[in-house]
Amino acid sequence: MKRFRVNLGNIALLGATLLGMFLLFEHVIFRYVLPTSDVLPNVSLNNVVRYLPGTRATFYAPDGHVSHVQINADGWNSQWPSYPVERRPGYLRIAVIGDSYVQASQVDTDEAFPAVLARELNKTLAQQGLQAEVLRFAVDGAPLSQYLHMLRREVLKYRPDVVVVQLIHNDFDESYRFLRGRYTSSFMKVIPEEDGRIREVPPEDFRPGLADALRNLRSFRYFYYQTGLVHKVKGLVDRYFWGGNEYFGDADMISSAVDIRAVRDHAKIRAVTGYVFAEMKRLSQEHDFHLLFAMDGLREAVYSGRPRSTYEVGRLNDLVGTLAKAQNLNFLDLQETFDADYKRRKKRFEFSWDWHWNELGHRLVGQALAQRILALPGLLPVRKRPHPRLSRNSAGD
Repeated sequence: MKRFRVNLGNIALLGATLLGMFLLFEHVIFRYVLPTSDVLPNVSLNNVVRYLPGTRATFYAPDGHVSHVQINADGWNSQWPSYPVERRPGYLRIAVIGDSYVQASQVDTDEAFPAVLARELNKTLAQQGLQAEVLRFAVDGAPLSQYLHMLRREVLKYRPDVVVVQLIHNDFDESYRFLRGRYTSSFMKVIPEEDGRIREVPPEDFRPGLADALRNLRSFRYFYYQTGLVHKVKGLVDRYFWGGNEYFGDADMISSAVDIRAVRDHAKIRAVTGYVFAEMKRLSQEHDFHLLFAMDGLREAVYSGRPRSTYEVGRLNDLVGTLAKAQNLNFLDLQETFDADYKRRKKRFEFSWDWHWNELGHRLVGQALAQRILALPGLLPVRKRPHPRLSRNSAGD
């Protein structure tokens, strides 16, 4: 009995020591000495998954890069405290829909391309006594199918003049594939049936789980995200935690941060993309706005100097461009934009630790989009709308 009490006391002492160390690291070390990135909690509002309104976050990258995010009252990363529903005469309203490239927590809010787009547009519009306001609607991981859902449920109420849909190479297969993740069930899916019809699977409202509880711990965020461990064990987490096999064990199959095995079914991708394009076009005609699709260039081809057609994912740009042309849709392929700038500067457009665009990439995208938008036929002068003026005097992202 005496030995049992001694062992029990030792266990209790060990437990207290470990708890004390955990509290020290959680509330002191990883808060003040080695500050770790904040977390962006998710919520579903109006059946659209987004970020918790009013959240402010700072992100620390493995290379020391620091960025700041501000989630507004509507749940989107934006310089706007909230998005005004009412329209102001003489203001061009742009809505940008997308995923993490539009949400862009890797750069400061005012350095992401929607903010750059607003500034570039206002340089030209100011000469005509006009201004632009750019509203962004984006959440990490959203595919093309979810963009359609966001357009229907969230964007249309703001009555934009132009809707920009930013496309990335993983937007297409993930529109019909069911992936396991924290909130992937909160994305609408578009499923091609054997008879040629397309079936929409509505999204579920987001509900936090174990992964969200872990992300709330500074210690977990530091070791998992900030040390780069997330990239080393992603395959294991995908397989044994989420139950999938994305990116597992075969780095040679990854191109442009996409598993090329998932984008080889061109028939399905063509059917799904064509359906979403047609639905968005119908909405643009019904609600009287210009629709512009932009797609990331294949940066690997830019850096290597090899033809884009030699890359499996590069075929997606051509496929999407062909579908857009067939439906008479505005399409901006960013390949030429990146290629021309790289030949001149020899600077890459993403971070050393992450495939998302860096500040240079965002600046180029914002400038290219501004030029394309200003060239849209019939866009200017901005139509007069009988909406009451707002008290807000500034415009931006």
